[in-house]
Amino acid sequence: MTSLRGSRPEDSMSLLLAAVAALSLQSAPEQAAAAALTELHAAAARSDAEAWADRLAPDLVWIGNETSERWDRAAFVGFAAPVFARGEGWVYAARDDGRQRHVTLAPDPCACVAWFDEVLDSETYGTARGEGLLVREGEDWRALRYALSYPIPNDLANGMTAEIRAFEAATPIVDAPGEAADTPEEAAAAVVLDALHEAASKADGAVYFDLFTPDATYIGSDVTEHWSIAEFRSYAEPYFNRGRGWTYTPRSRSLTLAPLDCRCVVWFDEALDSASYGTSRGTGVLVRGEDGRWRIALYALTFPIPNALARDMTARIRAAAE
Repeated sequence: MTSLRGSRPEDSMSLLLAAVAALSLQSAPEQAAAAALTELHAAAARSDAEAWADRLAPDLVWIGNETSERWDRAAFVGFAAPVFARGEGWVYAARDDGRQRHVTLAPDPCACVAWFDEVLDSETYGTARGEGLLVREGEDWRALRYALSYPIPNDLANGMTAEIRAFEAATPIVDAPGEAADTPEEAAAAVVLDALHEAASKADGAVYFDLFTPDATYIGSDVTEHWSIAEFRSYAEPYFNRGRGWTYTPRSRSLTLAPLDCRCVVWFDEALDSASYGTSRGTGVLVRGEDGRWRIALYALTFPIPNALARDMTARIRAAAE
């Protein structure tokens, strides 16, 4: 987190006021869900295995930066146990005292499911990003889905994705098997995602943007790209109007119907192929509206960095930002 130590009083006050303003826009359940994320990261940083595991839902799936990394709760706790036992926890802190974290409560009276996106600072890797789904069990919020990535800045994307493609050609990475669409709701959500990619490849802006909710968020591969759907439309429509779309072809996808009585929220993560950039990944949420249609409420795009390249590439990203 951003430290106030050594800063000017007026700077400290500005940070505090901004943090208070951000909190004031969230409902009490959203604030509680955000606090659970803070507790999750803090427990990992101090190697507190018990407190950390207590913030993971029984049906957790943790999605790592590499497309081969997909752990259920037992596997992820097993992976972390020896690391924490050595006192080598990992440090990921919400950037700007959590002001780059967004939590949205699902449209159900239970106030028991929320989705989120957050920008993190990692001591080891620099800038990181997480998206996921939280569930409330009693008074406690826990992570049900969490996808971690290291965003590549736009000015480095062409070079680094070319390096990743060359590495994957020489050392193929097998995507972790995911969760198929095994409910009618998940199948309907999958149809919307397929339609999204088809519309983008055809540069059909009218169809493309009709697949998002009016208050949707689109997150691009650069950490600065956190757009309302209106902002994203302003960015993308000039390209679509010139017949310039983009083609991302799904090669694997997992869908999860959120545990809500309304059966109206689906989380997804998908590995994609792009002729321009190679492997990419999309994560996010779809919701079913009162009209019965499924629409995208959150879509986050990233370029997964293979583990063998992660330390070098993230070090170069950090150096370029200095």
